[in-house]
Amino acid sequence: MAWNGFSFQKQDFHIRLSHFTNNLCQTIQAMRHMNPMARITKGDRYMTHRKVAVMALTFLSVGVALLLSPGCTSTLKAVTGTYSYYEVFGGKVTYFRWNPMAMRYHTRVLEDADPDTFETIDSEHGKDTTTVYEWDIPILHADPATYERLSNGYSKDATQVFYGRTRLEGADLATFERLGDGWSRDVDDVYSGNRRLDICDIDTFEYFSMWRAVDSKCYYIQAERLTEVDRASLEILWGVYAKDRSRVYWLDHIVDGASPETFEVKDDRMQSLARDANQCFIGPDAVTCDELNPEGQEYCRC
Repeated sequence: MAWNGFSFQKQDFHIRLSHFTNNLCQTIQAMRHMNPMARITKGDRYMTHRKVAVMALTFLSVGVALLLSPGCTSTLKAVTGTYSYYEVFGGKVTYFRWNPMAMRYHTRVLEDADPDTFETIDSEHGKDTTTVYEWDIPILHADPATYERLSNGYSKDATQVFYGRTRLEGADLATFERLGDGWSRDVDDVYSGNRRLDICDIDTFEYFSMWRAVDSKCYYIQAERLTEVDRASLEILWGVYAKDRSRVYWLDHIVDGASPETFEVKDDRMQSLARDANQCFIGPDAVTCDELNPEGQEYCRC
C-alpha cells in the first residue's frame, strides 16, 4: 500500500496503528477510571485532556486517509471498530483480530475449515458443515446445523448449552434461561458464566450485578459462595460493598477495620468512596485524608 509517497506492508501498518491506538485507549481508560475523590492537580488534568485531544485528532486524520485509500479493507474495518472478522479468499478461510489495547494484530488461516461452506455467524464466530469456531478455535461438540448464538456469551445447539467454548455439562436445555449479567439457570442449577454455583436455595436466587447474588441462605460473589457471611443480617450496599452484623465486605474481601454499624457508601460505583465513623475506604483498603481531594476530604470529615 502506498500513501503520500511512502510504501509499506498492510500488516506492518496495522501494527503501527495498533501501537498508536493503544496509547489513546490507555489514556482514555485512565481518565474513565479516575476516582473523582482522589487528588488530581490542574496540571495533570490539563495535560491528560490535551493528550487525548491531539491523539484523537490524529486518529481521525488517519481514518479519513484510509477511507480515501483503495485496497485497505482490513485496515479500514479495524479503524472503524470491527476488531475481528473472517474472510474467505484464495480458497482459504482466514480469521483476523486487531487488538489496540494489547498492541497485537493477529491473523490465522483456519486450515481445516471448508471455504465452500464456511459462513460468518458474527464477528467472532463462524462455521462450516462440520465445525463451529469462536475466533480461530473450534467449539468442540457443537453442532453447526443447529448452533445458535444467544446473548451474554451463551449459545446452544439442539441438545446442549455453551458459554464461550465451554459446554455446560448437565445443563437442561428445555428449562435453561439467561438471567442477565452473565447469570443463567435451569431447573436444578444456577451458573455464573460457565461455572455452576453450589446453590443453597435456587427458588429464592436473585442477582444484583455480574458480581453478586444472594438466595435466602447464602451470598455469592460470581460462582463462589462466601461461607463466612452471616446471611440473616446481610445488607447489600452500593458499589460492591455489603455488610453483616460483624463485618464489611468488598466483593469477597473483608474490609479490615470497618465498622458495620456506621459504614456507608458514597456512590454506586465499584471504586466508590465509603466511610464509617472513624475512617474512609476505597475498595477494601482504608485511605487517609492526604490521599483525597477537597470533596473527598469533606465527605470523610477530614
